[in-house]
Amino acid sequence: MSNVASFDEFDTDLEIDAHSRGLPRIILEGATDVWLFRDVWFTNYMAKFEFISASRLVDGDGCTAVPAAVEKSWNEEIPAFGILDRDVYFRRKVWDALYEPEEIRFRTFETNDNVFVSELWEIEAHLILPEVLTPWVIGCSRDPIRFGHLAADALQRALVQCDILFEAAPYLAAMHSDGKAATSSFGELPLEQVRDICANRLSNLSTEANQQAQVVANFVIHVRDSAPDEPAARLRYYLKFIDTKRLLDRLRNALRLTTHHNNHQMLAGFMSQRAYEPEEFKRHLAHLIERVGPA
Repeated sequence: MSNVASFDEFDTDLEIDAHSRGLPRIILEGATDVWLFRDVWFTNYMAKFEFISASRLVDGDGCTAVPAAVEKSWNEEIPAFGILDRDVYFRRKVWDALYEPEEIRFRTFETNDNVFVSELWEIEAHLILPEVLTPWVIGCSRDPIRFGHLAADALQRALVQCDILFEAAPYLAAMHSDGKAATSSFGELPLEQVRDICANRLSNLSTEANQQAQVVANFVIHVRDSAPDEPAARLRYYLKFIDTKRLLDRLRNALRLTTHHNNHQMLAGFMSQRAYEPEEFKRHLAHLIERVGPA
């Protein structure tokens, strides 16, 4: 694959300029990540980095493609730095890294100086700010008259959904251990039913999978015991360990949100109004600027 791209591949003059100048690349898992970094959070960094998806350089996308794309870019003599979601450790079955609550110890699991792993499970987790839950419900309610009251209770309902997904975490890990995909977010089922379903399904999985489930169950207990008491801080903490796409699915049901709106765009819009930039990414980009020098 050539390093020289057609201008038709770019959306803006800034992107064309970044590519033609050979700016350091920030290589991301997919199109949503690029949109958030480039168009929502860090537009002021466009003169310093080229934000691209891994699929622009290698076949495939997601966490498996990012390291390969970073290596390819360096081979082309263009500095590149990858950013991965925390769930890369789920895919790799590195449970102690996935459920490590302390940032300093979490960072010790990184083995590639050119690839940074986010503290949060997925890129979408950065959109679920406690302070935007209420306006999200107000703006996206299926029926504001019937369900508008849920806006005031949105944070507590979000925490309840996290508790349910924590209950499912050992089962999801066991399925992955057996090489099986678990696609369900369990709809609107309450905690007790999710617990029973997971227990029944675990009984049909391999001994190894059940052993992995027990390992994850022990980590989940430790993670939950270490959670802050204050609700907003607890949600921010939980977002490190909760499958974000499943959480968004459950929140749409629990908060009675319409399916007619693009939730990523709505939540990103609320972040833009508050001029919010994810702090961990802001720090990391500043570190990379120091590392590669000014553009």
